[in-house]
Amino acid sequence: MGGDPGEIEAPAGSARGGVPVRHLRWEAGELVPGPVVEPEITTSFLLDHGRVVGLSAHQQRFAGWVPGVVPVGLFAAVRDALPRDGVWFPRIGWDSRDGHGRFGVTIRPAPPLRRTSSLWIPDLTDPRRRHTVKGPDLPVLSRLRALATDYHCDDALLIDAHGVVLEAANAALVFWRDPDTVILPARPVLASVTLRQTLPLWRDAGITVIRADTRQLQLPAWCGSALHGWTPVTHWGRGAGRIKAAPAPPVERWNKALWESAEKV
Repeated sequence: MGGDPGEIEAPAGSARGGVPVRHLRWEAGELVPGPVVEPEITTSFLLDHGRVVGLSAHQQRFAGWVPGVVPVGLFAAVRDALPRDGVWFPRIGWDSRDGHGRFGVTIRPAPPLRRTSSLWIPDLTDPRRRHTVKGPDLPVLSRLRALATDYHCDDALLIDAHGVVLEAANAALVFWRDPDTVILPARPVLASVTLRQTLPLWRDAGITVIRADTRQLQLPAWCGSALHGWTPVTHWGRGAGRIKAAPAPPVERWNKALWESAEKV
């Protein structure tokens, strides 16, 4: 899911690297241990030793998606619950399937981070029902990404019925016309916190930002996600085959700048 969608979710109550996953639910004005909230709406972010890129932006985006009003004190309680040491991938969620709007947070160790991305091109067009909200389509996007990994790719490309490239199942996607011109999708996609935080950096550096439909994959491309940051696309996958992507500009400068402005929890 473009923007900063979460990676495939760990099974409820599971652990990564022997570290248990913590599930907290919002009850009576505080976060308490409780059953996992499998979210209808969610946001996830990388927490690296007490710092997060665009934490306030993640909270604002989540609040804009949730019906009604986020409870007073929820985000402050989430910040208090987050670890200050280690590398984590927390998820804030909202669910109403029991007839009540319930909030929760799952605190998970971060999975391994990658420095490059390969994207698999499925035969079907974008299957999402609500492509500008993160959560409702996580099951179908997880299945798509699982297919991509079966073909030795990191994620799946999402293309609309008109052949326009939109984003990846778990990342925003931008193309580079030249080293000084970046192309964003012209059509509605999931709002990316990584992209939002990067746009002022590009503009300050004199990089031209344009919006246009992209139907071909000859241009260099980057994936952007809250988990991995910016990663260059190195290969496109189709069926069991892979073709090398055009060499992309380096990402290191921009990832470093994002973390230099990261918020402390």
